[in-house]
Amino acid sequence: MQVIFAIVLIVGLIRVVMKFVQGAPDALGSLGWLVGGVILWFGFQLFKDDLVSAVGGGDGGVR
Repeated sequence: MQVIFAIVLIVGLIRVVMKFVQGAPDALGSLGWLVGGVILWFGFQLFKDDLVSAVGGGDGGVR
């Protein structure tokens, strides 16, 4: 899942930079959506890690 996020992040970053270079009127809005997506992703990862540690997982597998 991390690899998919990295690919989407790179593609999104390239598209935002191209909008700024071309002077597109929605460039700043696209940057806001990209930053919001990154914040949402990291927030989800923190929540997931807290949930896994609270349940007692983390090592994976059944004992």
